[in-house]
Amino acid sequence: AVFHWFTGFSSVLRGIIDGGYFVSATPAVEYHEEHRRAVREAPLQRLLLETDCPVTYGRAARYESKPADVLRDLEAVSQLKGIDETEIAEQTTRNAINFFSLDITF
Repeated sequence: AVFHWFTGFSSVLRGIIDGGYFVSATPAVEYHEEHRRAVREAPLQRLLLETDCPVTYGRAARYESKPADVLRDLEAVSQLKGIDETEIAEQTTRNAINFFSLDITF
């Protein structure tokens, strides 16, 4: 399972991770503090990137997401975790391939 846009308690996040599940980073990772905390705490091996499009994000500045925004998620996660974007892109791609049982060699 994927816990989409997870913003819950750290103890719940630990249970999700210990259960072998994933959490996703959405464009809200740029501004939503609880989502930022959860993404920061989640191990990279249990993280997926998504845009959730089409949806409108932001409180003050309204922004409608698009598929290419996954690159914004990547940049934000890189900054939050202090990990190179290439490493995050490679690992989250492997995570997606495994989660969706895709027959892709990566």
